[in-house]
Amino acid sequence: MEAQKVLFVEHDKLRTYLNGVFNQPSPHECKTLRSGAVIPISLLSTHTLKLSDRLSEEELRIQVEIRMFEEGNLSADEEYTIDFIRHPIATEESILVEVFALSHLKADEYFAEALTKSPVIDTIIPGFMVYGALYPTLPLQNDLFIYWGDEEAYAAIYQEGRYIAHRSIETLASIAVETGLDLNKLKNFLSSKGLIEENYLPEELNKYILLQERIAKNIKRIVHTINHKRGLFGLSGIDNCYLDFEGKTIPGIGGIFNAYGINEISISPIVHENTPPENIHDALCADFFALPPQRGLNLSPYLRKAPWHQRESGRFTFTVGGALALIVLLSIGIGGMIYSKQNEYDALSAHLDELKKKTTELASTLKHNTTQLKAQQAKSEALETEISLYHGAEETTTLVRDMHASRQQFLLDATSELGRYGLGTMSMEQNGSKIMNLHIIADDRKRDDIAKFMRGMYTRGYQDVQTREIKLDNGFYNSLVTVTR
Repeated sequence: MEAQKVLFVEHDKLRTYLNGVFNQPSPHECKTLRSGAVIPISLLSTHTLKLSDRLSEEELRIQVEIRMFEEGNLSADEEYTIDFIRHPIATEESILVEVFALSHLKADEYFAEALTKSPVIDTIIPGFMVYGALYPTLPLQNDLFIYWGDEEAYAAIYQEGRYIAHRSIETLASIAVETGLDLNKLKNFLSSKGLIEENYLPEELNKYILLQERIAKNIKRIVHTINHKRGLFGLSGIDNCYLDFEGKTIPGIGGIFNAYGINEISISPIVHENTPPENIHDALCADFFALPPQRGLNLSPYLRKAPWHQRESGRFTFTVGGALALIVLLSIGIGGMIYSKQNEYDALSAHLDELKKKTTELASTLKHNTTQLKAQQAKSEALETEISLYHGAEETTTLVRDMHASRQQFLLDATSELGRYGLGTMSMEQNGSKIMNLHIIADDRKRDDIAKFMRGMYTRGYQDVQTREIKLDNGFYNSLVTVTR
């Protein structure tokens, strides 16, 4: 398929892109080319939800928007573009929904200068989504992409070519400040000497230690995210690590992965043919936007309007214009007939009188039909209101049923763990579907079983399990355990 030229919007700068080559756009290209932009993660509000996989697309979108305003710290006074990525969970009848919200106010500020030249941005995505464009040339394996840029840095995890997670890490500018190196010196150290102590001069060892600490801290964050996704997505491990670092690698970085339990990982830099090193990341982003348009994550509030004849106002204008043209043509025709056929004036007058009579009859019929139409419209509106009330009641019933099911599952998990260790309770109190207080009793031989019960609840996925103390009273141990979902 022949590559298409696109307009790449980078903050306040616009460039055309075709086959790895960037150029300055003409005013015509700014308005006509399909355009795309990458938004910094720091400007996005993100939230992760776990929802039923039986929801329709419309029901899912409604649930996502409601939950984002309730739980995602969105302001009710601002406008947002909200979109999400669905992650199926193989072992459950549910999906993990990764939600992103872009404030229109923040977007307007970030793209202010670019929007003066191109008021349309067809696609806006976070940068970690662009690596999916590499998979026509990469094998479908479990891959880690690490982008280290001056002002933004992140890791992206792809499972068999499909994005599943990301993690923000420290930028090069931030690491430069922490290590006392200027940015260019930092890049040179990372690409030439890396994280190998023998590569540094004695007077540089202090910089090596600081640099190793900062890089290790960020690799630890990435490994934590990888381990978190193992059970959720059945992630067996990481096969490859691709560094998006101006076409260079970082010697010795594999040793840090080994130290955190990620072994036998292949590490290689991402390169881009005939592209200067400083433009490689931009070219990767532009390659993504050059792909044929398809439904996916899009946070743009600056979408292109449909052609005028496809919009409602255009269709209305076209209809009215056609009617006016028809009236004008009829008027010209009638005038010509009157001018050329004066001798038929009397016949036409008589015919006109007849038409007036019929018009009066038709007007009466129209009035009657209009009255009936209004009556039917009133009935229709009442029926729509009744349907709306029914849907509202149905949604409320679903929410109550889901909450009841959650409380029942909570109770079932607790009683299963109690039964496993033969523990008794004096009381079990649920505070909604989030918290349960259990007054557990055990004979003097089962004190350790209370701790096993608490570990069992952790294993079942509960966030917090605590007890103030385990007391011995008349030969029985008792403890007040609080479990939080």
